[in-house]
Amino acid sequence: MEQALRQQVARDLCQRLAAMHGPALIVAGMRAPAEPLTPFDPLELLVVAQAPVARPRHTVIMQNAPVTIETLALAELETVLRAPDLRWPAWTGWLATVQPLVGSGEQIESWLTQASALDEETFFRSILPHLPRLVFGCFSALRASAARRSEGDATLLAIHLLEEMLTALCLINRRWLTRQRMAGFHESYHFARQPRDWPILVEALIAARERDEIVLLAGTLVSNYWSLLARCGLNIEHHQTVTTVPL
Repeated sequence: MEQALRQQVARDLCQRLAAMHGPALIVAGMRAPAEPLTPFDPLELLVVAQAPVARPRHTVIMQNAPVTIETLALAELETVLRAPDLRWPAWTGWLATVQPLVGSGEQIESWLTQASALDEETFFRSILPHLPRLVFGCFSALRASAARRSEGDATLLAIHLLEEMLTALCLINRRWLTRQRMAGFHESYHFARQPRDWPILVEALIAARERDEIVLLAGTLVSNYWSLLARCGLNIEHHQTVTTVPL
């Protein structure tokens, strides 16, 4: 989809959404695509509305291009800004890259200001219960696949592990990304807090093809990640009996 058509489609869809939701629609806009723009880039719209919708993520194919509408309910967005969880990096990144076509850019800046305003102690206390969902399950699956001597799984799991650790680093640094995929990793290389040798290990894991090399590199990275968590005072509990597990 060419740029002029993308912009027209985005405007028309946002106007339709505004007419459909009425005053309940607060902001609607087009997320900035990767640069340089190509005819193959998907079109992504972000909507913030007063109330939840039946389909928060809605994708259609239009003129051979995927068009996705992400809708955030205001109350849920404000909850995540006050008490961050694993949605915080994605949602703040969307807000930071949306080009509003309906509603006010000042409102978006206000939400991003709220996202930045939370003090570190409160932020860390909020994210700590969620951190075990990132990295560790993927690393265990990687080790299990290696024990089964499964070749293809290691490559896929290594990429998934890197993506989950990138999310964790956004949380630990209280930073959102303004770029996607590899450009997002490059952005993270400038974070103040990162595992030792983060850029080197990211590039090495992406390039690795041998199962044993992938497991070795991933093990080094996860060990360095544990050290980062300790330095930040993010002490993930290790449970020895079922009686201590929070339910």
